[in-house]
Amino acid sequence: MAIIYLVRHGKTDFIGKKLCGNLPGIHLNEEGRTQAQKAADTLGNFPLKAIYSSPIERAMETAEIIGSKPGLKIKPVDFLREIHFGDLQGMGEKDLIDHPLWKRFNSQPADVSFPNGESVAEVRNRVAKGLELLAQEHGNEDQLVCVAHSEVLRLAVCWLLDLPLDNFHRLTIDPASISKIEITKDRKKLKLLNFQPT
Repeated sequence: MAIIYLVRHGKTDFIGKKLCGNLPGIHLNEEGRTQAQKAADTLGNFPLKAIYSSPIERAMETAEIIGSKPGLKIKPVDFLREIHFGDLQGMGEKDLIDHPLWKRFNSQPADVSFPNGESVAEVRNRVAKGLELLAQEHGNEDQLVCVAHSEVLRLAVCWLLDLPLDNFHRLTIDPASISKIEITKDRKKLKLLNFQPT
């Protein structure tokens, strides 16, 4: 059984203002670094074996703060990368709010595929496959951290609980929150969702 802590990256200046997706150059702000440190303080109480992260800067920065106390080197993995929003990537909130595809993504995301990007189903499948492989690669009771992005982590929870993709917006994954899952050969469990360290 692998015990995996799913952590969303800390705040940036663009949350709620711009669809950052896979854009480079988006970094944690001061509040985000403080949030990441609180997550690090909480996770530092556990015997962490490894830390994996989306290769995008804001996730890597969060992971590096978490890895500093246990002295773990961060392992960037593509399966934790944010959704590639294709032609919508980089758009501001004002442009997105009335965009037909964005409206559909927020109401019926299961069949959404972003032009020149990914589909929601593809992202769910890549994160599910990645988490399963991690669980297989690690020994029983190994405790791991995976740092990623809100949509990716919500899709991971949907997969874990066998929830329809159209329900993934019902889940909340706040910046630097911690969720805990367990994966065995026979079953998957959600042990904690969206815990916010103080």
